[in-house]
Amino acid sequence: MQTWRLLLDGDAHGFWNMGVDEALLASAAAGGPASLRLYGWQGAWLSLGYAQRATPERAAACRAAGTGVVRRATGGRAVLHGSDLTYAVAARESALPEGLRATYALLAGALADGLADLGIAAERAPVGEGEGPGFDCFAAPADDELCVGGQKLVGSAQLRAGGAVLQHGSLRLAPDPPGARQAAGLDGTGATSLAEIGCGASLERIQEALRGAFEVALGATLRPGRLTPAEWDLARDRGAAPSPRVVKAGRKGAQGVSGLADT
Repeated sequence: MQTWRLLLDGDAHGFWNMGVDEALLASAAAGGPASLRLYGWQGAWLSLGYAQRATPERAAACRAAGTGVVRRATGGRAVLHGSDLTYAVAARESALPEGLRATYALLAGALADGLADLGIAAERAPVGEGEGPGFDCFAAPADDELCVGGQKLVGSAQLRAGGAVLQHGSLRLAPDPPGARQAAGLDGTGATSLAEIGCGASLERIQEALRGAFEVALGATLRPGRLTPAEWDLARDRGAAPSPRVVKAGRKGAQGVSGLADT
């Protein structure tokens, strides 16, 4: 049985969060440990997919509302964080099923099983429909993303680089604050959250459910750990960088930057 590292991180600055995820991908590509990371955000943050641009008006509205803007290394559409639990899986490709689609399906199944442990019957969006156009990630589900009652509960994106995989995504715990949602230009009509569907589980209980489901899906033992000094330094460097850092394209991911999004 494989042994993976479990990182249970608290709330952090958006640049740091995206820097850590990029550092975990780089570490896995260099032969470092496979990791599952569960973390939160300090305040409201709008994360943009690598190819998205925020208009000057949207960026100004976010600044005025105290909502940070950060770019992900992965692609996909914009996500408003701060009322969610974010997960990240980073590992060598050999530690996961072969192929982009199979890996995505495996991790979607783990998320669904974790939600089932909380008493939530989430449906996986049909393969082949895709997200379609638009700015808001939670306006509509992509392949294998999780919904309840036709509304999206979990959104994910995946990137492959250097023989390694990064998949991260957002599990909505509560509705987005109206001010931050309005500033980000998201209407929120296609999304739901654990609070809205009546799940009152604590954060610790949610993390426990996800940990158990990922262990079964991955055939791995998850052992609590921490960043190595090299990963810490790389995360700090990536998270502080204001200019793009180019990475190899993957599913819903290509050129990426974890610094402040350009407008």
